[in-house]
Amino acid sequence: MGMLGCALVYVGFVLFMNALMLLGKLDGKQVAPMNIFTGILIFAGVMRTVFLQGQEIVTYFYAMQSLLFAFTYLWVAANTIWDLEGQGLGWYCLLVAVVAVPTAFTALPDTGLFILWIMWASLWFMFFLLLGLGMQIAKATAAWTIVNAVATGVAGYFILVQIWPWLPKTS
Repeated sequence: MGMLGCALVYVGFVLFMNALMLLGKLDGKQVAPMNIFTGILIFAGVMRTVFLQGQEIVTYFYAMQSLLFAFTYLWVAANTIWDLEGQGLGWYCLLVAVVAVPTAFTALPDTGLFILWIMWASLWFMFFLLLGLGMQIAKATAAWTIVNAVATGVAGYFILVQIWPWLPKTS
């Protein structure tokens, strides 16, 4: 679970910075490096897992989960760098939200990860409403992004220092 913890810490960071961007506190170009770094970190972790753990379907299921995040952050960076409109990313977020809801149930019995997946699904759905449909919910989306940032970063840190309550028991 080490790579998961590491990735979640950086997902917390990037979510926080993206929330500040939504609030107008940071320019997109100031946030792009964090989006690129987090996207590449997650992508590299996925490739490492796939190459080291082989062709098992479970490996690819976990890879899919992580790539939902990696591609999101790389797309946010691309929108900023190339000054793209956000509708495509918004519609991608709808698809991710749809995938994230049943994925939450696969995290059980890890109640913490279940809750995080539900939170992330709702956040991706809010980004669909904001970017895909153009609803004027930037402040509400930013506030929920900050809540997700804190919860995600703390979860990652707890996993890394091995105080996550749902860590698998080792003998």
